[in-house]
Amino acid sequence: MFDKSLFYSSLNTLSFGKNIFIYDKVTSTNDVLLNGEFSYGSVVITLLQTKGRGRSGRSWIDTGSSLIFSILLTGLSSEMLMPFNIIAGYSVCNGISLYAETKLKWPNDCVINDKKVSGMLLEASFTGNNAAKIVFGAGINVFNKDFPEDIAYRATSVYLNTNKEIKKELILAEILNTMEHMLDQYKKGLLKIEDLWQKYSANYNKKISIHINGIKKEMIEKGILPNGELIVQDINTNQISNINVGEIGYDFNG
Repeated sequence: MFDKSLFYSSLNTLSFGKNIFIYDKVTSTNDVLLNGEFSYGSVVITLLQTKGRGRSGRSWIDTGSSLIFSILLTGLSSEMLMPFNIIAGYSVCNGISLYAETKLKWPNDCVINDKKVSGMLLEASFTGNNAAKIVFGAGINVFNKDFPEDIAYRATSVYLNTNKEIKKELILAEILNTMEHMLDQYKKGLLKIEDLWQKYSANYNKKISIHINGIKKEMIEKGILPNGELIVQDINTNQISNINVGEIGYDFNG
């Protein structure tokens, strides 16, 4: 169940989440928004999702323990998509941090104690070369008590990291409050996402393994650029470079 009254009592946005649509079961909340007619800032949540998508073609299938939602965006240029991904990551971290300290693993995994608690996916539908719709979706492990053996070493939930009574509604409201405010500040030139990276990053100034096209390289994370690219330093040559594709693995601790 999702308590709309509790959700709206904590929502402080102008647009984001003002229209919320709750489904018992969908293939994917992103699909609902991409294929339907909804207004800017509309949010779709579901109790069950059967064909959820993650980054790099991974699936996110839920049986009712997670908070799964998507929001419809318009008016984002292609240059804003990667910075928005970072803003969205900050926002999801803020929501989960109502219950447990949460950090961001570039580009868009939220982690608690180096284990993944949330994943995100930004998708768009196009008319010609222009994005007609942009949809941001996230899945958050909230009440999960255990995980399949193949991911148990790198997955966690809010429930496993707090003694507080958890309310999905408060998590979602905080995410949307933060997201709308940060996006508005960014559009006005008042928010520099790179200045916030040290606060939110799980790996700032730490050794990481970067996986790009099946190749793993060990680096030191040094920050992000204004466009959202990751700044890394080669541990062997000390050379600084920027990364805009790939992901940080869970197979390296340093």
